[in-house]
Amino acid sequence: MSPPTIVFDTSAVNRLAKDAARSEPLMIALRCGFEFQVTGMVVSELVSTPVSATRELLIACCQRLLASGRCVWPPHEILRLLVLAHHKDPTRFNWEQVDVRARVYERAIIDRDFDDELCAQELKEQLEVEEQYLGFWRALGLKLEPMLSANPRKRPKSYAQAVAIAKLTPNILCGIGQELYAKVATTTPTEADIMTFMDVCPPFRAACYSILGSWYDCSLKHPPPKKPPGRNDHMMAVYLPYCGRFVTRDKQQRQRLQEVAVEAQVSCDVLYYDDFAESFDAAKAS
Repeated sequence: MSPPTIVFDTSAVNRLAKDAARSEPLMIALRCGFEFQVTGMVVSELVSTPVSATRELLIACCQRLLASGRCVWPPHEILRLLVLAHHKDPTRFNWEQVDVRARVYERAIIDRDFDDELCAQELKEQLEVEEQYLGFWRALGLKLEPMLSANPRKRPKSYAQAVAIAKLTPNILCGIGQELYAKVATTTPTEADIMTFMDVCPPFRAACYSILGSWYDCSLKHPPPKKPPGRNDHMMAVYLPYCGRFVTRDKQQRQRLQEVAVEAQVSCDVLYYDDFAESFDAAKAS
């Protein structure tokens, strides 16, 4: 029987690497009891750490975790591979048979195949993408605000309510899926086809539902949060179908990904790092 699969967000890897009292016993427990998936997004974020000594500490932690696992591609590459496989042969498509292992990332971690210049460039690109992403949804919020202020009943009061609205006509959820698919396949599927694809491809479905989180936070909420969960926080949802447990030390991200898992009907426990670590402490004490 295969061990359960687990994914750590960047915040959880950061805490694990620096949690001196728990790090070693927890690392041993993880390596013995789980198949660990080091995600490409986490690697990219850790590589962008500006302080070289801290970066080395974090990457070394990832390398140890690789002893009982593998690297998987960043979310955008996973989505690209899934869409390509489906577009090529929709009738035989099986998302679990699409290889998402990122061996080039595994090699880069082991060889430390990045220098300070590359790391600085990675940080610059991460910040630019985040600014563009949140900027888009905030700009949309400015356009919607007059209508929502004039009709307060139309403003959703929760992420779940926003999802329900997104499924009405026009179907915003469907539109998000069509745009993501078309970027890869260069053809836009019909609403019926994209909903069918969502049904058979949980990682793609989770991505679409996670994007609705930014729509709700930045375009619909009033007042909008000053520091909402960002692009990377939301796109981590792509990994949920690939693991039984997802661990983060970001409380906003934990809540949102729990909500996404419920609405997208993805079976994954989204846990807070401290609670996860304490469960091992309790087990050891007993």
